[in-house]
Amino acid sequence: MVGGADRVSAVTGGAVLRAGLRIFTGAGRRPRDEKDSGPETTGEEEPETSGRLRRIPVPLLAVPAALPAASPAVGVIPAVASAVGRAGALFTDTGGYRRTLLDGRAAAAPVYVPPHWQTTGILLGLLSTALAITLATLAVRRPVHTGTAALLAPLRRLQSGHIGDYVAWLVAGTALLTVLTVPGIR
Repeated sequence: MVGGADRVSAVTGGAVLRAGLRIFTGAGRRPRDEKDSGPETTGEEEPETSGRLRRIPVPLLAVPAALPAASPAVGVIPAVASAVGRAGALFTDTGGYRRTLLDGRAAAAPVYVPPHWQTTGILLGLLSTALAITLATLAVRRPVHTGTAALLAPLRRLQSGHIGDYVAWLVAGTALLTVLTVPGIR
């Protein structure tokens, strides 16, 4: 049975892979023209380019190519895993931040013990990866259902593309999450 975190990783990975396939390779069905479906947003968006690009610029491909290529190094090369682990432990050391800020002395790096590889973790990671690839493939290849598009249309209209709208939704979501999860707020 796949655990909750593994399912979330698989669904998130599938969504990211689907977006990458759609954006960088053009996989899947082409979206309908806006003339047919009407505008999905009500804001006054300006195009980011003057016309349709013939190919994706190399700098835009560098990051999506480099991250998946370099990420196995964190788990395979012990020195990289140890350095990243120490940096993460230092970053999350709130006591060290307080000592540095209030006492004016540099915080000592917390001790970091790298986790050991376990067969269960490796198998769940592989299962999560396979599930993410499967979900991305299904999402790109599946036919578009008009019923789903009709249900999502109101949500798409809320995404105007303006940064202020995204900030407002982020604040609203954070406030709602805080009210629902922090005891004593309600």
